[in-house]
Amino acid sequence: MMILGQHNPPQLIETLMLSLSMILFGVWMVNSEAPYLLLGLIYIVGACTSILVRESLILSSRLRPTQMAATVLLVVSLYGCADLIFSL
Repeated sequence: MMILGQHNPPQLIETLMLSLSMILFGVWMVNSEAPYLLLGLIYIVGACTSILVRESLILSSRLRPTQMAATVLLVVSLYGCADLIFSL
């Protein structure tokens, strides 16, 4: 983990945010309380936004699988956040 952080600090932060979101989703499955789900979704939105910004700085003529996955995950997470907020 430290080696990853030394060579690519943004990727370390994105990995930590995605890991924390998975832990929060696990807690949400056990407790079924909305704040755990909402915080997990917000972590995913932040990590996906960071991934998309980082990937857009790399010049390429075609869409990379990382960008496609981050875009899909971002859209699903934003929909989940909006649905959860409007249902409360």
